[in-house]
Amino acid sequence: MQSNGAASIFPVRPRYASAGGVWTTLLSLVLWVIIIGGCGHVTQGESYHHLKLPVVRVRLGNEILKLWVAATTSAQERGLMYIQNIPDKRGMLFAFSHSTPQTFWMKHTRFALDLIFLNRQGLIVRHCTMLPDNGKKLYPSGQPVRFAIELKAGMFKQLRLHNSMTIHLPVLPGRSDASGGGAS
Repeated sequence: MQSNGAASIFPVRPRYASAGGVWTTLLSLVLWVIIIGGCGHVTQGESYHHLKLPVVRVRLGNEILKLWVAATTSAQERGLMYIQNIPDKRGMLFAFSHSTPQTFWMKHTRFALDLIFLNRQGLIVRHCTMLPDNGKKLYPSGQPVRFAIELKAGMFKQLRLHNSMTIHLPVLPGRSDASGGGAS
């Protein structure tokens, strides 16, 4: 999952100076839980069926895979966290707003993933297999990339993908590069 160095957000700093402060804090926490709970996020232990992201079909090797599109910062930071497992022909496409070096990690991810970094033309510039380690190891792109794809570990080899191969990506909403990325 992507790491942007963002710290956790705590909505309320507890106040214990008065009884009114305690009630205000408790009410704020209850409201925060209700608001966050209704946002459609996947919680620990849920399946991939709960992801609420757009899906695109992408040809990888000789197969067509369905990829969830993580195009917003919040979707990119969340990635596949807390998902128990995904089918072989599913994955996630990270579409960044512009080419820049990216770093991923495996925090709160329960299964190994193949991570594929692509430049703005869709050329595979790096591949690595990420193992569940609760975010201890970082996986940098090593150069500016515009896209990344996460698949279940082993799919990179199974699909006979390799570095320097071009992945033809569909035109994604909000893409600003003139080429559309990849040969659409």
